Amino acid sequence: MARKGDINFGTDRVAKPTKESGDSTQQSPALATLVQVVNGAEGLVHPLLGDHFVIGRGKDCHIRIEGDTSVSRKHASITRRGVQFIVEDLGSSNGIYVNGKKVEGAHELKVGDTLEVGAQAYVFKRRV
Repeated sequence: MARKGDINFGTDRVAKPTKESGDSTQQSPALATLVQVVNGAEGLVHPLLGDHFVIGRGKDCHIRIEGDTSVSRKHASITRRGVQFIVEDLGSSNGIYVNGKKVEGAHELKVGDTLEVGAQAYVFKRRV
């Protein structure tokens, strides 16, 4: 885990997703995670390790969604502001949804929120 004195502290890093069982928020050094939901079950865990993350189909995205043509190359962003994580649509054609409601502008993610990007769903979790 990066510490204040570390050269990596606050960088735009996202750890590789993992297949973890149990409470994913207890197994990651990140302040927060996005946990993919597949057929009602938790899937890959995406630790949010830096300050800015891009979600989309593009190869340069931090969280990459492949094979879903309803997702733009750069579809959405999550920005960490202190202890808050703010999600925003990046001008995608299909938008983003939090808890089933379309997001317009910046929206703070809360523990347990479901973020939908195209056909993909993720649950926002915090480290306790």
